[in-house]
Amino acid sequence: MTLFRTRAALPGVLFALAIAPTVPAQTVTNDDTILKQIIIFGRHSVRSPVLPPATYGIFSPRAYPEFGVPPGYLTAHGQQAAVLLGTYFRQYLLAEGLLTGDVGTDLGRSYFRANAIQRSNLTATMFGEGLIPGATIPVHSYPLGQPDPVFDPISAGVAAIEANRAANEAREVYNSGTALASAYSAEFSLIRSVLFNYQNGTQPPPATPPGITDPTAQPIPLEAIATGVATGNVVNVGGLGWTEGAVDPFIMEYADGLPLADVAWGQLSPDMLSQVTRITTLEQRINYRTLYVDRVQSSNAAAHVLRSIKQAVLGEAVPGAFSGPAARVLVVISSDTYVTGLAGLLQAHWQLPGYQPDFCAPSGALVFELRQSKVTGEFLVRVFYTAQSLDQLRNLTPLSLTAPPETAQLLVPGGSKPGASLDVKFETFQTLLENAVGRRYVQDPSIEIPPPVLSGVPTH
Repeated sequence: MTLFRTRAALPGVLFALAIAPTVPAQTVTNDDTILKQIIIFGRHSVRSPVLPPATYGIFSPRAYPEFGVPPGYLTAHGQQAAVLLGTYFRQYLLAEGLLTGDVGTDLGRSYFRANAIQRSNLTATMFGEGLIPGATIPVHSYPLGQPDPVFDPISAGVAAIEANRAANEAREVYNSGTALASAYSAEFSLIRSVLFNYQNGTQPPPATPPGITDPTAQPIPLEAIATGVATGNVVNVGGLGWTEGAVDPFIMEYADGLPLADVAWGQLSPDMLSQVTRITTLEQRINYRTLYVDRVQSSNAAAHVLRSIKQAVLGEAVPGAFSGPAARVLVVISSDTYVTGLAGLLQAHWQLPGYQPDFCAPSGALVFELRQSKVTGEFLVRVFYTAQSLDQLRNLTPLSLTAPPETAQLLVPGGSKPGASLDVKFETFQTLLENAVGRRYVQDPSIEIPPPVLSGVPTH
């Protein structure tokens, strides 16, 4: 049996960590700089599991809990969490002077974009309701289900990828599926014990229940996908993808506020819950952060980010930016995989309390701030990773400047200077990103048709 995923369906050069210390939040600055623009490139908030409930019957004899919405939809809890994060950014941007508090003025300064899935579009809407209360939020998106060339350039026909080359690179970096299974044996053992309801470490481990396929025992081929190649579906990771699919609901169960007895059937503490997400970050490193795959899949998104920042620097329209030059607050919502890929091009890494390194939490976002020195007039780029903690998500904790989400300013290799300010001169940032981007994988702005505001997106 084969299962493939893009994030809504299952799948078929590790960089040295350069993690900056965690800081409390994007703090209101008094550092002789002025915030000129912010781009929040984030993941959707809390959603239901992406597969139909019957499909999860492959992995465990016990039923996964229900979320009350269709597979992969943003939950009511997730909607509220997105509003809370938007409210925090409202306070921050009001204090920084990028928002004014006037609905019309602030809408004119803002742009909202989502990839063409319900949970991203609705997250952008709810985030916007927290950011600009009282406004009708215009979220730009292609029709649901249509490949978006910014996020899914392969399916959209913008970029072509050589699956054999991608698979060869994966094996060069990770050796083999057997090596991965050994390196992550603790996670695979823990996950098996949860799925089959026995004490981890039991010897010998009990047999696989009748009618169930043990995802942790399936081979990890690291071979090219033969058919159906799409963004994130290039290298066949086999059992790694199966296992990631089996545990994917657990984080959402906790973040959505389900009773603890329903979170991985009550078998995982928060620390153990975090541990099993190492399978998620491994799968994403293979399918989104290896060098060749990352350049093909993430270059178009990175080019849009860079053009948008350059537009704010120049103060005039730049073709291929996300929006026009009037917008200084850009909210771009998609999936964790696309956030991961964009970070990979910058060789950027993060570590937030309660999460594994580089794990992209629900509503987690790369935040790009363009700042200008009051003294020299030079432009600087400040990069953060921001996410609500699991408990902030679970408890729907109100956020503020004094009770912020978890945030780390990121070191950008080649641009930031460790031990000093991690800001990067705009010219340096531009060079780094231009060098990382594969131009052949970037859509010609002259033929790009930006998406309109999408209406009629279902809320449940």
